[in-house]
Amino acid sequence: MSTVPTIAPNIPHATRLATWLPDFLRKELAPYPGRVGIVARMVIAATITAILVEVFRIPGGAIGVLIALILSREDIISATQSAFWRVFAFALAGLFVPIGGRFFASIPLTHFLWEAVSIFLCFFLLRTLSNFAVGSTLSLVITNILAIWYLPGPASHNVELTLWQVAAAGLGSLVALGVELVFHVAQQRDEVLSGIDERLKQMEVLMNAYAEEKPLPAEAVRELGRYAVVGMGGLRRHLARMADTSQHRTQMSTLVSLVGRSIDFSAALSTSMPQLRPEDRERAKQLAMHIADIRCCLPFPNQPEAKPAQWEPEKGAGATPLLNELEAMTSLIPAVLSGDANPDPRLGILETPLESSSRIFVRDAFANPDHLLYAVAGTLAAMLCYILYMGLAWPGIATSVTTCVLTGLSNIGASRQKQVLRVAGAVLGGFVFGMGAQIFVLPNIDTIGGFTILLTVVTAVAAWVLTASSRLSYAGLQIALAFYLITLSEPMIMTSLTVARDRVLGVLLGISMMWLVFERFYPRPASDEMVGIFIRNTLLISDLVETTVIDADAPAILRIRRKRDQIYRNFGEVNAQMDAIPFETGPLRAGHMAARDRIRRWQTAERTFYLLEAPLLQFRVYADSAQRDRAFYRLEDRFRSACGQLFRWVAESLELQVKKQGVNGGEVALSLIPVRSLTEFLDSMLKEYECDFTEREEALFRMARTLAVLVDRMAHEVAAEPLFAAE
Repeated sequence: MSTVPTIAPNIPHATRLATWLPDFLRKELAPYPGRVGIVARMVIAATITAILVEVFRIPGGAIGVLIALILSREDIISATQSAFWRVFAFALAGLFVPIGGRFFASIPLTHFLWEAVSIFLCFFLLRTLSNFAVGSTLSLVITNILAIWYLPGPASHNVELTLWQVAAAGLGSLVALGVELVFHVAQQRDEVLSGIDERLKQMEVLMNAYAEEKPLPAEAVRELGRYAVVGMGGLRRHLARMADTSQHRTQMSTLVSLVGRSIDFSAALSTSMPQLRPEDRERAKQLAMHIADIRCCLPFPNQPEAKPAQWEPEKGAGATPLLNELEAMTSLIPAVLSGDANPDPRLGILETPLESSSRIFVRDAFANPDHLLYAVAGTLAAMLCYILYMGLAWPGIATSVTTCVLTGLSNIGASRQKQVLRVAGAVLGGFVFGMGAQIFVLPNIDTIGGFTILLTVVTAVAAWVLTASSRLSYAGLQIALAFYLITLSEPMIMTSLTVARDRVLGVLLGISMMWLVFERFYPRPASDEMVGIFIRNTLLISDLVETTVIDADAPAILRIRRKRDQIYRNFGEVNAQMDAIPFETGPLRAGHMAARDRIRRWQTAERTFYLLEAPLLQFRVYADSAQRDRAFYRLEDRFRSACGQLFRWVAESLELQVKKQGVNGGEVALSLIPVRSLTEFLDSMLKEYECDFTEREEALFRMARTLAVLVDRMAHEVAAEPLFAAE
């Protein structure tokens, strides 16, 4: 068997949280294109809502201002849809709580059971509703309204407060939507293409500096480092909410992933090599020209010149593997953008929404026991908070229940991440801004203008943090929530610090209970989730590659579509777990961070494979009888079999390493790879069949060879690099 030697790129990962955190914060909080505009829109919407709440003296206005701050702003369609679904959720909450209160709130035992069932539904819906905006909004509003029904009565007063709460939340959604409409008319911009172009621009500047043997521009080095830390989560959120075809979203998502990995390599190259070897300068010049060509073609239908993907790294002490990696990543971009990667129109059934996509619940909502376990664990934490504040007759800390719902996520790693950010946001927004304003600022303010200035400043700080990547943005939400709960829950300036103290303590209590339950009774480390989902996704890709459809059978095509949908969703879930891993602590953190770097690299390869395999998929789905008799069909069939076998081997190898947790688990010899190099396999089959291909078959063969290089690369890296090796 022929092996492909590889030199793993040296993408450093901090081994200690104290080393990683300062640089992380500096880069997360640095400005980026479009950030000021987004923050301005958020501040304007929240400030207008707060003014309306104060002028019309709306009780419970804090939730309305918070909704105005966090409404989706990716594009006008997503903003409209988000506003509609949130208002719909507010209406459901406004009906659910008073009706339940009418039957159960008057008797202590039934009140307790009603609270428990309501909180259980919040956690269950948060996990199983297909529309996350509805689930999160329902949970937020219901838990806040439940605190109102702690009061002994009269019931009419509780109903009135409930309706005001719903009205405040609806007001925030409508104000935010109005602001977005105004900005949409004034300015139109494709945030995804702009973000990609800005990142490619910094890479081009870096390569030109290397080619011309000039000092590396400090701004480019700084920007590349910041983009490497921030990641591509913001652009992926834009893509997820774009009103576009599924195929185009998939294509752009793959492009985002490739550019993200290129940024990682560029950042590492700029910090580790101030100059390139003389023989590498011409390569840097060619790479800069290639990147410039890609940038020019991004907004237009014409495509950049394709360059063959090559992953044969140089050998020797002076080799520059990071430059090889960067060339390899950018060489795939033209293939992603080219028409060869687009499926045949007849394959529309694979790229149009399934009928089930409009369903209310996710497909396994009532079959997957994890959903039930998650809801029970979250309910336990929230009810512990409820029992405590009811037993102490301390309703001021009822914010602990809302904290539990907002902090709860699907695994302990992500939950811990949210808890850390929640504590930091609660301390900054509650103790520093909230109580600080009550002590030093509000006693000196007697006009709505002065109050507006204070609110605008704090909201701007929260919005700036909120527009960071998903690894930090949650802290911005908590800063705003803690501050609004103190200053806007009642339409008056609070003269007592007791309210502020109680609400911040409630937040800390909720965090403590969630830590106790999820850390001790429901442990799900983010690193385990990340690797587990990646392994399952690799097996799904193997099944997809080996799937054969005869005569375009519609049920079989729908099964393929469901597999593709699940694979695409798993890509997003793996990214979510990656964001949580840096917040985990303990002696295994360095190994988990190393695994995170490798999984991120391999997922980029799988995401690219997922897109580029579409033409071969359409070939076997719609091949007629004449095509099935041709040599290319037999070649493609054998290639798919070998490719699927290699994907299964990758999944099994990683699963073995997870079980051994790095104790000899990653030392899998290259000889264990079940098939020889796929590129050599294709070339040998081409000689074996010795026949002419049609123009279409030649294009498909080129695509298959690109896929072969991609899979070969990943398989040999899995064999050569122990997953959890930190060095």
